[in-house]
Amino acid sequence: MPRLRAVIAASSTVIAALPLALAATSANASTGPWTARAGAAAPPAVGANNDYLQSDSCTSIAFCMAVGAFTPGRRTRALSETLSGGKWVARPVPIPARAPNVFANEVSCSSPTSCLFVGDHHLRQRLGSNLAEAWNGSSWRIVTARNPPSTSVSGLNDVACPAAGFCLVVGFAGTGSRYQDTAYTWRNGKTWHRIAVPRPRRARNSALGGLACFSSSDCMAVGNYTSASGRFLPFADRWHDGRWKLLTTPAVRNQRFSVFQGISCPSASECVAVGDTEDNTRGRFFHAFAEIWQAGQWRVTTLRQPPSFFLGVSCPAANRCFAAGSTFPSKNTFARPLIERWGGKTWMVQNPVRTSAPRSGDALQHVSCVSTSHCEAVGYSFIPGGTHSDKTLAELWNGHHWQVQNTVNP
Repeated sequence: MPRLRAVIAASSTVIAALPLALAATSANASTGPWTARAGAAAPPAVGANNDYLQSDSCTSIAFCMAVGAFTPGRRTRALSETLSGGKWVARPVPIPARAPNVFANEVSCSSPTSCLFVGDHHLRQRLGSNLAEAWNGSSWRIVTARNPPSTSVSGLNDVACPAAGFCLVVGFAGTGSRYQDTAYTWRNGKTWHRIAVPRPRRARNSALGGLACFSSSDCMAVGNYTSASGRFLPFADRWHDGRWKLLTTPAVRNQRFSVFQGISCPSASECVAVGDTEDNTRGRFFHAFAEIWQAGQWRVTTLRQPPSFFLGVSCPAANRCFAAGSTFPSKNTFARPLIERWGGKTWMVQNPVRTSAPRSGDALQHVSCVSTSHCEAVGYSFIPGGTHSDKTLAELWNGHHWQVQNTVNP
């Protein structure tokens, strides 16, 4: 299935998951392949709702880029914010002329003057199409990202830019009920090229949702597929010296399904992937889990028992990782931000800050670390109950504790 965006309900007993590219669409046919054209930049809106940050990328302690979305009126707009000098500042995002509803799913920066965000966009209730935009240090511009031939729906789920002039992108494309994983390279700010990527044998559907690169020649992508029997299962593809290789990843035992959400690779021989499972209980609770790739093999390292999920992970050094998500400590409690740190042998729960009233819950959707003593986690805080008053959230790790930062809310 496509990478998931978590939607948190008012109770710990309900955690819904929506495919990123299908979250705001219906089953109607789309208009088919097209070439993105630069439109007007989205102006700051007053009184918008559903503000959230979905992803961030930090190149140093002095610069971070974060992307997400907000809803001014009936349409969804991409949201972009930069952190410099300790202050988050909104950056206008161009709107495609023919499909103005924009979702920014992930962003990666090789420097403060070179970033690429990927996602999808659609018009009214039609299915989504690929979207990518490039940052030059002062503004965004739309990058041509056509749908693959003979497809009616597509989305770009993750991007990694390990060096100036090179980005790798993964996602999915298909006809709505059937889809398969896709991959692209973007070179020198000009050339967009689709590359073949393997998927599990006999998979009904498959999508790559998480991507990390140690260098331009060493990357790892994780995804999820539907088996012939209808189960959702995880898999991985390794990009090495310009070629993909399909890798087997274990599903978490005694769980209905296991879904990868994010990945980070501190070296060419080590990667950590995180996600969530659904158990076999009557309540069908979600549980955060992690797997590590070492010595050429994947193995499960943790499964949290309280209802929870991981959406992002960042590993600034070997055997040093931070995973971000949310947890529900007890029945009928609201979501709390979750950060766990991997030290090479075990995962340890940290204490990210909970926002105060009137906010009743918090979700961290991504984390980016430039060192073991400097990380930025982003997401949103909210009032459960359908009030549509989500607000952006960012928290800084300074090596000793987490602290909430002021972010922009259109």
